[in-house]
Amino acid sequence: MRVQGNYENNFLPIKNLFKEYLREEDEGASFSVVKNQKILVNIFGKSVNLDNAWNENTIVNTFSLSKGIYCGCLLKLLDKKEIDIDKEISFYWKKFGNANKKNITLRHVLSHQSGVYRFKTKVSNEDLLDWEKINTLLENQEPDHIPGKFNFYHAKTHGYIICNVIKLVTGLDIDDFLHQEVIKDKKFNFYFKNNNNRNCYDLICPEVSNKIKNYDELTTFNNPSHDINFFNSKNFRKGIVPSLGGHGSALAIASFFDFLANDLKNDTHNIIKKNTFEMLLKQTSNKIDNNLKMNIKWTHCGLILRGGWMFGKNKDSFGHNGWGGSIGFADPKEGIGISFITRKINPTMGSDARGVNLIKKLYELL
Repeated sequence: MRVQGNYENNFLPIKNLFKEYLREEDEGASFSVVKNQKILVNIFGKSVNLDNAWNENTIVNTFSLSKGIYCGCLLKLLDKKEIDIDKEISFYWKKFGNANKKNITLRHVLSHQSGVYRFKTKVSNEDLLDWEKINTLLENQEPDHIPGKFNFYHAKTHGYIICNVIKLVTGLDIDDFLHQEVIKDKKFNFYFKNNNNRNCYDLICPEVSNKIKNYDELTTFNNPSHDINFFNSKNFRKGIVPSLGGHGSALAIASFFDFLANDLKNDTHNIIKKNTFEMLLKQTSNKIDNNLKMNIKWTHCGLILRGGWMFGKNKDSFGHNGWGGSIGFADPKEGIGISFITRKINPTMGSDARGVNLIKKLYELL
């Protein structure tokens, strides 16, 4: 296969490692590193068996990495004090306070402690495209626990709650808010609604584990169940499903997290002032996440701290990963943003070893 793109000379070993990872049939991936808006690495490629070009503008669905992007967008409103994370959701969205949810704050949702971590009514994948139906379900269902008492990862509900608050405050859906108010570039290559199906590659995935698909109980992961054909459909791509439907390139994602890294390192105020950001990036609790069955270091703004080697070697790094292997994070010590995306989905809840190894190689060379 052929690896394309550009990189500074000392990062040649990353290109060589990347090439080794793209020998499998139907493979395609991208890896990017940006430092204070300067591109250090932006490589991409595909196996020879793929008919269509995979280039620097190619995008794929990044699943829950999308949470890192819309939570990054929310920082703009928090910085301007147009939203307060200690306000109840019902302050912005009155009907959300129904069914014993009056005391749930934005902070509870951002840190996955609200108790509204799943749909308690059976929904289909097509229902995810119907915001009116989803919002009505969320308004009328009881929380599963007292807010703040437990951590349960809000796999699918999170984006609807956060992005509906953004819409109620700004009048803009999350895609328009990202491109008009946060990055202010309609061509920024990350989209929550990809109306033209532009430069988007289908994902490929082995059969998803029955541990995710076939519980009788309605869980955060199986309601609705993952359907790769639905995720590859035009309707899904042009619909806005924020928690698991952001489509982007590695370069766009790395650039976004580079903005945040340098807001913290150099107070560049691309999106948020340093002193405001420092308060929001503190860890909220030290509880085990009862859905992911591990200790996730959630912050007050919905980003994850210290994600192991998936977020590099520096303890102050933060970001979000996605089901299947996509990674996006900021390292404020180095002042860089990093991303890996792939069309070949890792069907477990773990990280993609290829992306992690590329990140390890990067830190050897920095």
